[in-house]
Amino acid sequence: MLKQVWPVGFTKPPGGEIGSNNHALNFHTYCCTLSPETCMETGEPAAGLEHACNDWHQLKFDTRAEDAERLGIPMILSEFGACMGSDVCITEVKQVTNLAD
Repeated sequence: MLKQVWPVGFTKPPGGEIGSNNHALNFHTYCCTLSPETCMETGEPAAGLEHACNDWHQLKFDTRAEDAERLGIPMILSEFGACMGSDVCITEVKQVTNLAD
């Protein structure tokens, strides 16, 4: 079920240069973007997908970290866990915050 996360498509920070101290690579991660079926029934990740969601978030973090390293800029996670406080939502938020730490 794990999908591909493509690197960002630019070779230098837009409007800047490699290593710019005025840029950061911003990204978002949501388990619901793993596949159309992931959140179809409730709008939140289906129960039983915890491992697939964690793998997805890890892949996003790894890919964006490689992008940021290549561009010589820091990365910022600004959105994640768009859910409503259910047990699966809490699991997703914990997964992402653990990876961010």
